[in-house]
Amino acid sequence: MPDAASALRVALIVEPGAEGRALRELLETAGLRVVGESRLADFEPVLLEQGGAALLLVNLDETSSRQIDRLEQLIDEIELPILFNEGGVPAADAAWCRRFITRLHRLAEWEPPVAEPPRPALRVVSPAAAGVRRLWVLGSSLGGPQALKEFLSALPADLPASFIVVQHIGAAFLPLLAEQLQRVTPLKVRVAEQGQALEPGEVVIVPVEQRFTLGGEGRVELRDEPIPGAYRPSIDDVLQQVAAVYATQAAAVIFSGMGSDGAQGVRELQARGGLVFSQSADSCVISSMPEAAQAQAEVAFSGTPQQLAARVAELAAAVE
Repeated sequence: MPDAASALRVALIVEPGAEGRALRELLETAGLRVVGESRLADFEPVLLEQGGAALLLVNLDETSSRQIDRLEQLIDEIELPILFNEGGVPAADAAWCRRFITRLHRLAEWEPPVAEPPRPALRVVSPAAAGVRRLWVLGSSLGGPQALKEFLSALPADLPASFIVVQHIGAAFLPLLAEQLQRVTPLKVRVAEQGQALEPGEVVIVPVEQRFTLGGEGRVELRDEPIPGAYRPSIDDVLQQVAAVYATQAAAVIFSGMGSDGAQGVRELQARGGLVFSQSADSCVISSMPEAAQAQAEVAFSGTPQQLAARVAELAAAVE
């Protein structure tokens, strides 16, 4: 075990309670040094400077998941590597604990990379005979804004398809997200409006406080009614709406995010002939959402945001 002076220094964001104690114990038992601990609501960047942290570890639980805008702010503002842990610490699973500590070391470049056990292979289907995909639903959560920027910036301006962005975000941040995405893409970006048609070359962002639905002709309907599920906006709900109207002409890409929103939606979309892509786990800030989607549907392609954009453009060109 390394001595205190040479140990990897980790700052920790965790809510008080058993999960925080288990996480700290795991780190210290493995020879890492916790140099600062704070609740998400109280965290200040000076904590990193004072302790000389090489890495920020954020534990995701019910409380932090309700502060996704604050988490996105950390990603944008902090230069240190950040690792998000979801699902607590399965202390009885020694193999998981070893992989977790190895990942911390790798992320901080503390020692030469150690190969992790290979992930189960994705069930892959060929999209060659998929037909025209007129509408793509882009579902994302934590880490999603950066992934969306990378994806949209790599798309050509004349793409014959429209896009619906379903990003877990606070309502006050919606216009800012639209502005940030518009800066990086030649496509037209706007927040969804009542009665609008989904036009090729446009990116429509789903609002947070109204339920996004589609009329029989594919026009947007924003309803003041309860939104199913725990997430706002709901990727599952939007995918189900799209599947019912567009069926085989629709597709989905599930990007970085915590939780499992989108998993049930992609299963229904695929049952109606829709196509499913996902962001690769190693390119995600947190890969829970893509992995949940992979468990529910056959993923036709998985890659980085840039690779996903290239594949979407390739499919569009193939059917013109």
